[in-house]
Amino acid sequence: MNHIDDECEHPVAKNCLTGVRRLLAGANFSIAAAAITLVFSAATAEAVTLEEAKATGVTIAIANEPPTMQMNPDGTPGGWGPDLDAAILGELGVTEFSGQVMEYGAMIPALQSKRATLTSSGALFIRPERCEAILFSEPTSCNGEAFIMSATLAGKIKTFKDVADQGLKIGVCGGCSEQKMAIEAGVKEENIVVYPDGTSGLKLLKDNRIAVFANDATSTVALFTRANSPELHLVRIENIRSCAAAGFSKNDAELRDAYNEGLRRIRANGKYAELVKKYGLEEGARDIEKVSTAQLCGK
Repeated sequence: MNHIDDECEHPVAKNCLTGVRRLLAGANFSIAAAAITLVFSAATAEAVTLEEAKATGVTIAIANEPPTMQMNPDGTPGGWGPDLDAAILGELGVTEFSGQVMEYGAMIPALQSKRATLTSSGALFIRPERCEAILFSEPTSCNGEAFIMSATLAGKIKTFKDVADQGLKIGVCGGCSEQKMAIEAGVKEENIVVYPDGTSGLKLLKDNRIAVFANDATSTVALFTRANSPELHLVRIENIRSCAAAGFSKNDAELRDAYNEGLRRIRANGKYAELVKKYGLEEGARDIEKVSTAQLCGK
């Protein structure tokens, strides 16, 4: 039997997705570098209009984090985030969708260089520092955080501070919010190991190269369930809830505004509720309309 500590006041929600999710913290990607890229891109890249999106389709930046985001066998993007994006943009007449799989830390540069039209609604959490680099839609879902660890650590690790205090190595995805959370909790740089995707991170844990695996709750629970190992232990972290949204280049305000209109429509016509039920994200959608991007950006 798998070991589970339900330490979260919020049931699993997809990376309020869901994942995704995320700003790369620490030495891997500096805010200064992002700002330089933004200035260059804003000056050179043309805005993507809704009419262009309807005519040629859009490219969605996604991570390999099922069930939030994934590439389907037919090569199309799927999962909660891309399905929501397709429903929203479909309301506006956009019918062609392609996906590019990348690490979270590569998503903002991909928007700025126009390699992607948007980051999936399940990819990036809304953070004030990210709001300086890109535009976000209104929130689409909210999510908690979770750990996977050896069953021998059951009851000993419930927070990022516990990881720091015990000097344990923690695995976080590249560019994700968990990396920043670990740093802010006092985890030493040499104890933070970056993995490219959840499957790779779980292998690091099984190989004893890290003691704790961290990610958003939905992705972590999905990995834990698939692993189905009595040697692993799951902890949902209490009182951490972040909200995700689709991301756009700074000069794509028209497309972002159109996306918000599409989001409003699917909430009104029931399609949003249908997708929430399909992916079991009722908790992630709870009170979602009471939270605004302006609030989360600190404006």
